[in-house]
This record gives sequence, C-alpha cells and structure tokens, in this order.
Amino acid sequence: MKIKNQWFTLVETIVSITILSIIMVSVLSIFISSSDMSYKIDINRAMQENTKNIVEHIAEDIRKNGINICESSLGVDCYDFSLKPADTYIETDTLYVWGNSYYLAKTTTGWDFIKTSDCSTTLQSQCILVKNWEQPLSNSHVHISNLQFFISNKDIPKITINFIIKPSIGKWVKPSLIKENSMVFQTTISERIIKNK
Repeated sequence: MKIKNQWFTLVETIVSITILSIIMVSVLSIFISSSDMSYKIDINRAMQENTKNIVEHIAEDIRKNGINICESSLGVDCYDFSLKPADTYIETDTLYVWGNSYYLAKTTTGWDFIKTSDCSTTLQSQCILVKNWEQPLSNSHVHISNLQFFISNKDIPKITINFIIKPSIGKWVKPSLIKENSMVFQTTISERIIKNK
C-alpha cells in the first residue's frame, strides 16, 4: 500500500499566504482608522470642553460685574470710548472685567504662568487662557493662540472673543491630527442691562 504525501504544494502555500496577507492588511487598516477616529473624538471633546469653560466663565463674569467701559481718567483697567465714535470698537489682548483680567499665558514649571502674546506660530510651548495670574481656564490638552477681545459700546456694551484652539502636542496626539483639528472660535457676549421704561 502506497502512502500519499499530504503536504501543501508551493502554489497552494503562496495562495494561502496571499489571502492571509490581504485579510491582515484589511484588519490592520480598520484598526488604525478606528484608532484615529477615537483620537479625533477625544480631541474634539477636549476642545469643546475647554471652549465651553472659557466662554461660560467670561460670560458669567461679564453678566455679573459688567465690562470696564469708563473714562481712562477713572482707572487703568478700563477702556476709553470717550474719543471714539459710537460704532467703533477697541481691540485688546487682555480683557478687564471689574477686578478680573483675562489673557494668554505660557505655562512654566508647576502652576506659574507668564503673560504672552507670542503663541500664534509655535506649539512648542503650552499657551492657555488665564484669569488673574492664577486660574487657568483652559487645560493642558489644548493650545490657544491669537486671542483677541473686541469691545464695543454702542447701545449695550459687548465683547467679541476670537481665538484659535488646537490640540496641544502630547504623546497621545499625532502631528497630523493637530493640523486637522485646528479651530477658529468667535462669539459675542453682551451685558444684560434691563432698563426701566
């Protein structure tokens, strides 16, 4: 009795390796794309949470205390509209709301902040929005740049906030995701003034 050889032929081996390779490449590409999608969702969530925190905090302060619109002779922390037409605005990188100041700062070691306006071109240093030299309004997951406040005094005082928010460089963020997820944010907050008629 003759025993048949049960081994795969060379052609069968090559075909099976090719099919296995195609399946593995497909599975790997699905895994990478789902991982990137998960990172994008985390990045968008962090950016939205930071933006919401910034706007809610400033809006609450403005609505409680009002904007420092006054004559320049009354104090340093106010905006002088006395020489401007009613439909103009003042542009500044620091917002003063009766005792509170909001501005961009670079983080240093610990919880120390250095006020800066040089966050527009580089992501090497972390730039965050800070209140009163001590309270960060954004966290380490985002980088804020090009912060501008436009303060107007026509009828009801209002502030337009404009900034660019990006994910900060970190081990969990790829450089390509930082470029894809840069967002320009702008909103206007007005004082709630109810006048009795």
